[in-house]
Amino acid sequence: MSALAPRRVATVDLAGDVVRLAGEVVSTKRVPAGHGVSYGSEHVTAEPTTLALVALGYADGVPRSASGAPVTVGGASHAIAGRVAMDQVVLDVGDARVQAGAEAVLWGAGGTGIEAWGEAAGVPAALLAAFVGPRVDVVVEGVVADADAMEGLGVRLAGILAAGDVLVLTGELGAGKTTLVRGIGAGLGAVGTVQSPTFVIARTHRTATVPLLHVDAYRLGDEAELDDLDLDVEASITVAEWGLPLVHAVDAWLHVEIVRARGGDDVDEPRTVRLTGHGPAWPAARLLTFARGSA
Repeated sequence: MSALAPRRVATVDLAGDVVRLAGEVVSTKRVPAGHGVSYGSEHVTAEPTTLALVALGYADGVPRSASGAPVTVGGASHAIAGRVAMDQVVLDVGDARVQAGAEAVLWGAGGTGIEAWGEAAGVPAALLAAFVGPRVDVVVEGVVADADAMEGLGVRLAGILAAGDVLVLTGELGAGKTTLVRGIGAGLGAVGTVQSPTFVIARTHRTATVPLLHVDAYRLGDEAELDDLDLDVEASITVAEWGLPLVHAVDAWLHVEIVRARGGDDVDEPRTVRLTGHGPAWPAARLLTFARGSA
């Protein structure tokens, strides 16, 4: 196990519900038959087996009643063995080849559906969808129906933005990046039309509060070129299309990925949008505030 904290990640939809919960396998151990597992040794191994320790517990959203509920690792389902602890659960994986560092999915994509998982754990799925522990990283992901909805998403996003925030937008041509920025501008009360700054690289819009700095980083090579532009990032809300080459120049950023249907070019086709925070300015609580609309 590395010195870094083990991964605990909840995927939250645009309505604020937890639709996926996953953690990291932090260690495995081969044990003989008759080995007691977890607190009170309520589970005892019936034969020689391998136990896998997963960094998710009741402090992270796993119900204490979830003993026996399935957890998926590498496409195979394994039951939680013994009691659910505050920080961890133990899986009895038998002879399966499970290694430390593997992702363990409780419910959601790549694992068991939330309704079925709730039945196995003895709790309503609505309770699973409502709680995220403070140690769990949050990724907000959802489908945006059309261009109007994409602009509306930008308006919502504007409600949690402040001076010094940096948003990095990625997605192929026509994915809707500029449409999202237009919505952010509308939410901030930006003066003038928000459009792609391709030919000027960066454009600043006055707003009712903090200036909106709209950057097209497609032609920028690295963070040194960002410095050469002499942009006032600390005093502005910066939104950079194609902005991944710039992230080494900032301490924190919000990555907004926009994915459209393969081969689609209709501006009103659905897009999948994924928001992932990086750095101290983007804690899980802030993304939850956005997703749950309580900004």
